[in-house]
Amino acid sequence: MRTSATIAAVLVLASGLWNTASAADRLFTAYNIWFEQPTRVYSTNYQRGNILPAGSEVKDVSRSPRNLDFVDVKLNMKFSIEFVAKHHPGVTAEQWMNRLLTTKQFPELTRGFTAAEIKSIKAGEVKVGMSKKAVLVSAGYPPEVGTPSTELDSWKYWRHRFGTYSVKFAKGKVSSREQ
Repeated sequence: MRTSATIAAVLVLASGLWNTASAADRLFTAYNIWFEQPTRVYSTNYQRGNILPAGSEVKDVSRSPRNLDFVDVKLNMKFSIEFVAKHHPGVTAEQWMNRLLTTKQFPELTRGFTAAEIKSIKAGEVKVGMSKKAVLVSAGYPPEVGTPSTELDSWKYWRHRFGTYSVKFAKGKVSSREQ
């Protein structure tokens, strides 16, 4: 048992979550992650293919300077997510990795959200009326190359390499979503 606790401590340290997690904490995805091939996912979070849901428990977390690897506990599937620096100007790989995983399970991630927001998150959708926080859990952080700050009222997401859509906010809520 002592060995598994030591390994858990090393994994938490290696994942960059040492400021928010203890060695005994379980780790979860902080937002929905889209993938076509789990071994080749990009930090841009292209929104096509399958969804690894927000709040999915992960294990065997490891990182390198450009990749974050983990195994989804439920699917027993290994994911390798590559940090694409040019899509995240001003954000380090470590900062990006730190916001991808959390110690919060889905109920805690969505605490205070409306039933409609939770339904949209589970479907991987962004709908009018959702809060910025709910959009982050549903669609992830918009790549900084198109959205320098989530404080802005217009966010740009990528469906695939050549297709984007915008999400507009008014008073902290989605006011429109353009394809």
